[in-house]
Amino acid sequence: MATAIYYFSATGNSYTTARLIADGLGDCALKPVASTFKKPYITEEAERVGFVFPVYYGNMPYSVREMISKMTFSKDDYIFIFTTWRGHAGAVAQRMDQLLRTRGQKLSLSLGIPMPGNSFINEPHVDAEHLANQAKNVASLLEDIRNRRAEDYFTADILPSTPIDIPHNFRGITADENCVGCGGCTHVCPRDNIHIENGRAVIGDNCASCLACFHWCPAEAIYMSRQENIARRSKYHHPDVTFSDIAWQKKE
Repeated sequence: MATAIYYFSATGNSYTTARLIADGLGDCALKPVASTFKKPYITEEAERVGFVFPVYYGNMPYSVREMISKMTFSKDDYIFIFTTWRGHAGAVAQRMDQLLRTRGQKLSLSLGIPMPGNSFINEPHVDAEHLANQAKNVASLLEDIRNRRAEDYFTADILPSTPIDIPHNFRGITADENCVGCGGCTHVCPRDNIHIENGRAVIGDNCASCLACFHWCPAEAIYMSRQENIARRSKYHHPDVTFSDIAWQKKE
């Protein structure tokens, strides 16, 4: 196995992107971040290691950060990130480099593509364009990985904190009276942060803000109560991804 690709995905943007990268590079193993949640340590010996994930507030999802803090890499790994983002990548490359340096590594390359947001909203035609161009945009960047292109992302600056530096339900994600207690949200939550109590979903504070519960709820009973402009936004998932694709990530 030449390349290991770890991906974190709530609505399928990063999952489908990871699949496109793996298909384009060949000799890849796809590994869901959610499957590492309860592992005390992870050892990775692939020649190239990629992390594919959405950008949240110019940062990586907490589950990605948590996983890397438990990882041991080979001595001379080529490590890249391939992010999906609605607006821009922010300082995610610098944040990742700082994190990897705590593991004796550094970030070799940061790439990314625009995709529909699962929180804040684009115009529908913008999202349609991002989806239509996804495969082309990924393919245009694969040569950089094959050629092991590298950049220096080191910064000694203390980067400003973001709402997702720690897991907590800062959005106030809640299930309302429409909840039927089906438990679907418990299957797609990557942190086992939801349980059913008295026939209704209860969301705890160990939340990575991925919004999988919001977008996959069949009763549309989950909402983001502290952000009124998006509390009842339309549900979204990548058209090529199913509920099972997301729920399966925890089982690998």
